[in-house]
Amino acid sequence: MKDTGGDVARLINVERLGREPLKFNIQATTEECEALAKSLDILGLSDVTARGSLVRQGANGQVLLTGRLQAAAVQACVVSLDPVAQAIDEEFTVLYTFDPEDLVVEDMDKVVGLEEPDPPELIVNNRIDLLTMVMEQIALALEPYPRRADLPEPVEEEDLDLDQVKKEQGTHQPFANLKDLMSKK
Repeated sequence: MKDTGGDVARLINVERLGREPLKFNIQATTEECEALAKSLDILGLSDVTARGSLVRQGANGQVLLTGRLQAAAVQACVVSLDPVAQAIDEEFTVLYTFDPEDLVVEDMDKVVGLEEPDPPELIVNNRIDLLTMVMEQIALALEPYPRRADLPEPVEEEDLDLDQVKKEQGTHQPFANLKDLMSKK
């Protein structure tokens, strides 16, 4: 574990990585879990494990990282702010590149669909920070709107016609009889 300005890192050198897979197995320490929870702005994180392998891809020299992440996260409920636990068990794939040109998107209006692979991440100083990659995968797996299970479901409002609402509520219309009053003169 290296200290990188308050955060934690697990760096792996991929400069001499060959076609044979390099396996990794991360069991985050309590300090690392606390730092990750703080970085993700969640209440807690524990039992973080990530297993997988890195392998060099073809002639372009890109590095493919595949693995499985397991963790227990605690977030604040969006309604009551009470703690909500979530078990994370996700498989993931991340592509890395040494060449900054691989990151350039030719069409600025291009939208990446769910079926398309993500663009590669840049390898800096021939090292990949596995803990940063784990944090990104946890962020993707977290429930965006955590909610306690015992809370009632929100009631969906239906679109009502304004005239119908006025009739149902008996809305007071002070000038409704004005035409009748004017015709009596």
